[in-house]
Amino acid sequence: MIRDIDSQIEEARALLQAAWHTADRRRFNKLLEWARKILTPLAEQNVGPAMWMLLSIPDPKSKGTPYEEFERQHRQHAEEAARCGSTSAMHFLGCELDSEPTLKESSCYFEQAAALGHTYSKWCYGLNLLSGRGTEKDESRGIALIRQAAEEKFEGAIEFVSHAYAQGTYGFPKSQELAAEWWSKLRDKDVIHY
Repeated sequence: MIRDIDSQIEEARALLQAAWHTADRRRFNKLLEWARKILTPLAEQNVGPAMWMLLSIPDPKSKGTPYEEFERQHRQHAEEAARCGSTSAMHFLGCELDSEPTLKESSCYFEQAAALGHTYSKWCYGLNLLSGRGTEKDESRGIALIRQAAEEKFEGAIEFVSHAYAQGTYGFPKSQELAAEWWSKLRDKDVIHY
C-alpha cells in the first residue's frame, strides 16, 4: 500500500527529530539515512516540505565547498522548496531577507507562508502590516494576523496580545484580567517558540 505524502513527511520528521536528539553517532547516521530514503523520492516529485527537510540533512558531498558557494546553493534550494509550497522555506527566506534592500521580498515570503497557515509567519507578516515594514501599512489586518498567531500559540504573539490588553493599545480594551489570562498561555506545553 502506498502511504500518503503527509504520513511520509511526518515519518521523516520523526526520524530527523530522533537523530538530532541522539548522542550515538552510528544511530544518528542511520536515522538520517532512513529520513533521506523517504524524502528523496518526494523531493524529486517537487514536494516542497520534503525538499526543505532534505536541506537539514548534512550532505557529505558538500564537505570542502566554500562557505559562499554553500550559502548560495542553500538559498537556491530554499527558493525551489518555497516555490513548491514549503511554508518553512518561505519563512526561512522571509527571515534571511529581512533587511534593506530586500524588505519587500521578505514581507512577500512572510505573506505567502501566512496565507498557507504558517503560524510564525502570521506573526512576522502581522508586525510588518502593523508598521508598514516592507509592505503597505494595514493595522487592522496586522492585528488580525497577530491575534491568529496568538490563538495558535505563538510565543511572541501571545506576549503582544497580553501587553496590548495590559496597556489598552491597538484597539484592545484595557484589562489586567485578560492580560494575565493571555500571559498564562505562555506556560502551555504546545506553545510555539521563536
